[in-house]
Amino acid sequence: MRVAIYFPRMTLIALALLLIGATQAGAGSLPSDTDTKTWSSDKRFVDNGNQTITDTKSRLMWAKMDSYLHTGHWISWNEANKYVADLNEKGFAGYYDWKMPTVNELKNLYEADKFNSAQVGKEMNIHIDPIFAKNGGGSSWALEKNGAFNAQGVIFNHGRSFSAPRKSRTRKAVRAVRVVNE
Repeated sequence: MRVAIYFPRMTLIALALLLIGATQAGAGSLPSDTDTKTWSSDKRFVDNGNQTITDTKSRLMWAKMDSYLHTGHWISWNEANKYVADLNEKGFAGYYDWKMPTVNELKNLYEADKFNSAQVGKEMNIHIDPIFAKNGGGSSWALEKNGAFNAQGVIFNHGRSFSAPRKSRTRKAVRAVRVVNE
């Protein structure tokens, strides 16, 4: 004897949508309003719960901690590039496409009306969203070089770029970034 089980049409549609959503909400997609993730007060940033922060405005995913918080020491521009390469080698947060941020990407993180923390050992306020880890570097290296010996970055006290010798480690870190793909 065969028994047939019938589901109401709406139940089948809901089940199909649930399955489609589960397969399409994979790695790298932007979070939806129904996710149980932590959002910034203005809903611009979301803490993904895996040491990454997604910026829904720029569609970039940032490491929650900069290299200073992650390693405990300041780094040069060359070391910043190696740090990002190491994140890719290890598959940080399940991704292998981390990169050095550009000056413009870093400037986009700066928000004068927000206060994250003060840089360790210095009276420099870090004006990025408080959803990022606290007490990191107040300045971050960027991808761009400036001449034969310098590279650029951004200071989060005022949001302006700087140029410094690539060998300089003085109070410099890097925050890895990747583009969010859907």
